[in-house]
Amino acid sequence: MLIFWDIDGTLMHCGADGTTALNEAFRRLYGIEGAFSAAGIGGAMDYAVLMRIMGSFGIELSELGRIKSLYADILEDVLAADAHKRILPGVEKALEYIEGREGWSSLLLTSNLKSGAEAKLRSVGLSGFFGEPLMGGFGDAPGEKWDAFASALAEARAASGKPARPAETVIIGDSVYDIRCAKRVGARHIAVATGWTPEGVLVAEGPDCLLRDLSDTGAVVNAIERFASDARQR
Repeated sequence: MLIFWDIDGTLMHCGADGTTALNEAFRRLYGIEGAFSAAGIGGAMDYAVLMRIMGSFGIELSELGRIKSLYADILEDVLAADAHKRILPGVEKALEYIEGREGWSSLLLTSNLKSGAEAKLRSVGLSGFFGEPLMGGFGDAPGEKWDAFASALAEARAASGKPARPAETVIIGDSVYDIRCAKRVGARHIAVATGWTPEGVLVAEGPDCLLRDLSDTGAVVNAIERFASDARQR
């Protein structure tokens, strides 16, 4: 089983550190204050967020690399100064169990840029669970989370030499976006109510499994075991 993890609100909380770093990058480079809110961004992959901001302020696409590089550097500093960032309940034990379980692997599926994902996870000591370099789907390319999933699954197949099917994957996340992504690609889903989405909203989306948090490792493992059993019967 391949277990794909969202980051913010699922593995950890670091408040608005990503937004703070992004705003500061645009302020330093172009003198733009509050770039994120000024562009009217909602939830989206980071590539889409950057394209929207750059389009709103007439910034050329050729500047993207410079923006991403400065953003990553600033985010490192913002995270280092954040005394309130934290790993969410049960996450470490669940990751440790998966790491020790033959045939199971943890990967990432996040809207974050890969550099941002690495900075966030490294700041709380979780990056080692996801390979070196980090394995998974990230927000560096055009498209939605399901597009990032498809790329990550293809990468995992190539790395392992095994024909992993979407039915043999689990997406763990705290948002409606994660649930809809899982349904769209044919993966199973564990919704966790540790993010910003009310539990009732998650319930209404019909996840395969809903947990208040990940503190009960047995419940997490049992859900994945059940999904694995279902996949073997297909």
